[in-house]
Amino acid sequence: MKLPGLGRLGGWTIALAFALAVGTLLVVILPQFSLVLVDQRLDLVINTAATLAALSVSALSWARYREAGQAWALYPASAFAVLGLANGLWLLAVLLHLDVQAGIALSAPGELPIYVQGISRLLAAGLLTAGALATPPAWLRGLSARTVMLAPVVVVLLVAVIGFVVADRLPPLLGERALALVRQSGALHAKLPGPGLTLLFLDTAIGGLYLAAAFLYLRIARGPGGVSSGYLAIGLMVAAFSQLHLAIHPGTYTSLVTTGDVLRIAFYAILLVGLGAERRADIRELREANRELRRLHDAELATAALQERARLAREIHDGLAQDLWYAKLKQGRLISLGSRTDEGDQLAGEVATAIDSALAEARQAVMAMRPQLDEASFSAVIGRYVEDFGDRFGLRAEFELIGEGPALSARAQAELLRILQEALNNVRKHADATVVRVRVSSDGGTARLAVTDNGRGFEPAEVDDGRYGLQSMRERAELIGGRFAVESHPQDGTRVRVDVPIQEEVR
Repeated sequence: MKLPGLGRLGGWTIALAFALAVGTLLVVILPQFSLVLVDQRLDLVINTAATLAALSVSALSWARYREAGQAWALYPASAFAVLGLANGLWLLAVLLHLDVQAGIALSAPGELPIYVQGISRLLAAGLLTAGALATPPAWLRGLSARTVMLAPVVVVLLVAVIGFVVADRLPPLLGERALALVRQSGALHAKLPGPGLTLLFLDTAIGGLYLAAAFLYLRIARGPGGVSSGYLAIGLMVAAFSQLHLAIHPGTYTSLVTTGDVLRIAFYAILLVGLGAERRADIRELREANRELRRLHDAELATAALQERARLAREIHDGLAQDLWYAKLKQGRLISLGSRTDEGDQLAGEVATAIDSALAEARQAVMAMRPQLDEASFSAVIGRYVEDFGDRFGLRAEFELIGEGPALSARAQAELLRILQEALNNVRKHADATVVRVRVSSDGGTARLAVTDNGRGFEPAEVDDGRYGLQSMRERAELIGGRFAVESHPQDGTRVRVDVPIQEEVR
């Protein structure tokens, strides 16, 4: 069973309403379904639990309103503050032994508890209905938050205090005959007298407002207060029928426990379960927000790193590289002047070689640091880098891509490119190789970069970590959660391998 736009939650609520309606009808028609117990301890436990639950829901709703600015939470905070106050006054009268004077003692029942409970529940039902409206009445919207919270509480206190003073002169809502039967309820264990027309109208209005609020909260259950609104809607459905049961069996007197009290405590139990579910939902949202913040933080760091790399690339290109070209031109002009000794020719050649090497490394650094990954795929950038390396240093440099290019974060791409640069520099400076092969592949959740040469090789166990840039490459791999490995034997070439986990979603 579903209501349009309410989904499964609406269906369950309608089913619950149907079951409660059937149960209420049985209580009205068949006396054996009536529950009227006289148990002072059970009654005290029920009212204490109801008081604590109402005040807890009020405090949490007020905190949500204050911290998150959610206006819909203000009215439930005020409503449950009123209900908690009414229950608290009942407990206070019992603890101070004022139950007879207040008219809540089963041995001397009066009209005052009917007034206090009726007015407090009417105010609570009205506040909950107003809070569930998409646009509360204009006169309510003009009130401050403190007024919405305090005014209903003040009204209930005034009713209780004034009613206590003029208890003997209150207009009857139950009547003398009904009150006399209430005094005999300890021996009856049967259906108590029903209310008069005024009380019946009041109880019906309260139950109707609870029902209206339940369906209104169902409509907003998918909004910002989805979890709490859904449970509140179900609880209000129970509260509406609880009010009808209390109209049939006015169980507002000490030691008297009726079906209305059972439904009332069920109402608060549902709300507390809803609060627990809401807290769990808040924790899930908080964890998701933290994950998003970490992702944004990492993305910001990666962007800042790319910008800094681009700046350094420009500095090298426009500064160091230009100075090296200028030095090379001047050195060439110096050689052309003649009047050199053999030792001078040798030194001039060494200077020229050093300048050419510095220019080559500057060009490599510029290529490695420029953020070209936005303009081309990671694999394409590596391919261009390997091709340029081979052309510049006279090596046969081959690049191979197996499968599609791996999906890596900007940080991982930058670090892998630096590892590749260091590995190729080692090949040029130390390997005495003629061929170098670079392979990029992905297997499942791992991307692999492998650099293999046919050089003279070495024994990794006999090499200090600081030599050949091994330590630098290993640290870069660890920064991106990768694994770094070197395989080499004397006269059998060298293979550098880096395995990096592929992100599930790269943003």
